[in-house]
Amino acid sequence: MAAKSRDNRVNNLIWGVLLSLAGIGLLLFNLDVFVRFEPYVQYGAAALLGLLALLFVGGYLSARENWWRLIPGWTLIALTAMVYLTTLPALDQRITASVLFVGQAIAFAHIYLLDRAERWWAIIPGGFMLMLGGTIALSSVTEEPAVLGTVLFIGLGAVFFLLYLLGQRWQLWWALVPGSVLVLLGLFLFSIGLGQQNLPLRLWPVLLPLLGAWLIWRATRPLPGSKLNVDAAPSQSRSRGQASEGSARPRRLGEYSGPAPGATVEVLPDPEEAQ
Repeated sequence: MAAKSRDNRVNNLIWGVLLSLAGIGLLLFNLDVFVRFEPYVQYGAAALLGLLALLFVGGYLSARENWWRLIPGWTLIALTAMVYLTTLPALDQRITASVLFVGQAIAFAHIYLLDRAERWWAIIPGGFMLMLGGTIALSSVTEEPAVLGTVLFIGLGAVFFLLYLLGQRWQLWWALVPGSVLVLLGLFLFSIGLGQQNLPLRLWPVLLPLLGAWLIWRATRPLPGSKLNVDAAPSQSRSRGQASEGSARPRRLGEYSGPAPGATVEVLPDPEEAQ
């Protein structure tokens, strides 16, 4: 308990110093103090962020149970790349901004690969970050809202389908529901934005009844190799032979050892003959 409290105090001290330095640096940057030395300040900031990234990655390597350190580690690596890319004026800033989301996607992918069975959940935030970064980067090529919306929603839906395919399907069947909804929403945006002048694109909803009919057929068809189980009543000789054996073991609740109802027929004497 004392060691844990000491570690928490050290962590709070480190974060306090880092946040204070970051705040002072950003304040001086906003006041144009570093304008004359801007390229060198950017290189220095990139080096500082890279050093912090190495500290987090090294902390994970020294204690691998603290896998959460990979998230700030990869995020700081992405920030290092972002700050360096800002020194390249010819590069579109939207591509630079997408690097941050790609770095976080790599962090969650790393966490998933360390334990695929227990950390399947990392596919969702990792996939979302990757699609957000890809959409931001795509906006540097086209600013058509229909294209960007279609790519974003279909990509997010594909994340859930990937989760279903990589995980245990019988447990993660629910991932098909949000995945299908997002993909259909993306196709809807695509048909509205780009399919007004193209009849085949406007007729894509015809695929939905066909898919529904196929699912209904799969749900109602008889299973291959399935047979009707018929319980036959045991013979009396077999029942008598197992009587002693059955008396030796305790009966289970609800167990019936006699003949099945209707399995034997008792002939009653004629009343006239009895007289």
